[in-house]
Amino acid sequence: MLSIGGTRDWRLPSVEEFETLLDRTRYRPEMRSDIPFRDTLSYWTRTTFEEGTNSAWIIMFDGAYILSYYKRNMYHVRCVRGKWAKGN
Repeated sequence: MLSIGGTRDWRLPSVEEFETLLDRTRYRPEMRSDIPFRDTLSYWTRTTFEEGTNSAWIIMFDGAYILSYYKRNMYHVRCVRGKWAKGN
């Protein structure tokens, strides 16, 4: 569990949450222009590729790829707070 600023409810976002940051109206999607923290890095999601595997989904904002990689690989993390409800 991550604790920052006296709060302990930080978590990794799911692949579905990260995907809401992408502009899917474009042929080669990129991060939506209204996102204030735009970058082109790759981030881990909390979503395991398939139950019982050693792989998880990452999102690559340079080209908007969503791929699975072994969890032993090194990528960035971007934590979020609050509960995720599909459709929000």
